[in-house]
Amino acid sequence: PILGICNAGLVAMLNKLSDTCVVHLTPDTIALAVSATSNGGIQTCAELSRHALFRDYRIESRAENNRISFFAKLDNLNTALKSCCSHEAQHIQVKLTKKVNGAPTLTFEIDSGDGGMHGLQDVPLRIVQDMEELYQYTEPLYAEHIASLSVVLPHGDIRGMRNVIERMKSFSDYVLLTARDVAVGARSDGGGGGERTAMLQLQVEKDNLVTITTTYTKLERVHVAEPTQQHAGEPTPTGAPAAPQPLAAGTAGEQVAEAKVEIKKLSKCLQSVVSSDIKIHGGIFCIIPERAVVLKIFLPSPETGQESHIVFFFPVLL
Repeated sequence: PILGICNAGLVAMLNKLSDTCVVHLTPDTIALAVSATSNGGIQTCAELSRHALFRDYRIESRAENNRISFFAKLDNLNTALKSCCSHEAQHIQVKLTKKVNGAPTLTFEIDSGDGGMHGLQDVPLRIVQDMEELYQYTEPLYAEHIASLSVVLPHGDIRGMRNVIERMKSFSDYVLLTARDVAVGARSDGGGGGERTAMLQLQVEKDNLVTITTTYTKLERVHVAEPTQQHAGEPTPTGAPAAPQPLAAGTAGEQVAEAKVEIKKLSKCLQSVVSSDIKIHGGIFCIIPERAVVLKIFLPSPETGQESHIVFFFPVLL
């Protein structure tokens, strides 16, 4: 495979969160994941289109779905990518190889062209042998019928939120996130009407005396299927939980979802994104009451229809 662009920013970001990641190579995507146990309870997953990284890409594996999975030290991977980006390389070839002692290695071959510099960078790997090892790196799954509310944040708001959270940290250990789906120009009797928009509110309190609130308004809501209601006497599918209650309703009949998370965890993730100089196209905040807060950040992708993104899963305070 020929490396098309240097993408050290993503690995540098993950390196601020943990020291080890799992990498999945498939015919269409390159995925990286950091375990929640090594990142203060924050599950972090990233998925890149192969077109975002490689001009030419080939994978051959006897594993299911033609996938290769391995563990790598993020510091080693970050060092290799920085070395690739620091040279004026005409092309970089990345290979999965075995050393003389049989140890698996990810080898970066750097060629500057015109008979110039030719360098090698080796990253030691550990191939995944037991799929149970991947359990703590697997992206959490939530049933489709679980009530949630998702809002779209422009890239400028995501970067600016880092500064907001940094200021709030001195007031509280937790931040309450509230998303609302509201009607613009609704009637005073609460009867609704008008166009709908969304908002996201961040709030902290100190000693029940001081409250600081930051609100992002005129946001787009991500519309998903409404939670299904289970009728009396209707059997619950095997292994499935009972259908939850719908989202709470506000004073004007708007839908509301809220959850409280540790402010240091949210700050750590936002800081890692901003300080790693990653280009982002915006993101989605999804609040799943009493379960999780999910932040999905979209990365630039070629015009192939395949998106690249990073997802953070934050545990909530019950």
